[in-house]
Amino acid sequence: MWHRARAGILVVGILLAGCGDGGETGATIPPGSGAETAVGAVEQLISAINEPDFAAASRVAVPGQAALASLAEGASFAEVAEALRGGDQEIAANFWAGFAQGAGSFLAGGVTASGDGSIDQDGIEFHTVAIELAEGDTRTLLVRDTDGFRVDLFASFAPGLADKMIAPTERLLTTQTEEARVVLAELQGIVPSLLVAASLPEVTTAASQQIIALVELITRVG
Repeated sequence: MWHRARAGILVVGILLAGCGDGGETGATIPPGSGAETAVGAVEQLISAINEPDFAAASRVAVPGQAALASLAEGASFAEVAEALRGGDQEIAANFWAGFAQGAGSFLAGGVTASGDGSIDQDGIEFHTVAIELAEGDTRTLLVRDTDGFRVDLFASFAPGLADKMIAPTERLLTTQTEEARVVLAELQGIVPSLLVAASLPEVTTAASQQIIALVELITRVG
């Protein structure tokens, strides 16, 4: 249940930091091609976090989403636009490094992943993958097929990211620069992910309202 962990709030502070142990940095991280199945993407993520190899974890994240998530921690529009243009694998590696050190500690050790169904949103199929923890509890990650199956950060962690992205998105709407336009255009692409997150039964009403408020801001320029 992602609303319990508030995963995004616990990890976004590391998004702009340099990679620590367990991974390549910068341009040395190739984007990769995703996994062959939705469950495979989550299994690769679990394996990478347990090694740890956060560069490998970055390869099973939907490209560009970690750069957008860095808005929640105060990244400048120029920094985000640069990452979107040149690849955000380094930022994605840092996302998973922070996640593993905080809310994602539940992925350590003996956990199993299994297919749990799918959700269609705006013509995009989101695959739900259930993670069974050692103590019998379950968590859910959402995965998309985009050049291979990859974990969707916003569909999975929007409850912890949306509230911190509202203010920077409001500033984007009034900033007339090329970098701001690049970021706004990319934000349009995460709307289906946000709507899926807001609709999940385990998400609290308050978190769902924050996600919808972010969607309304993003689509104001649509």
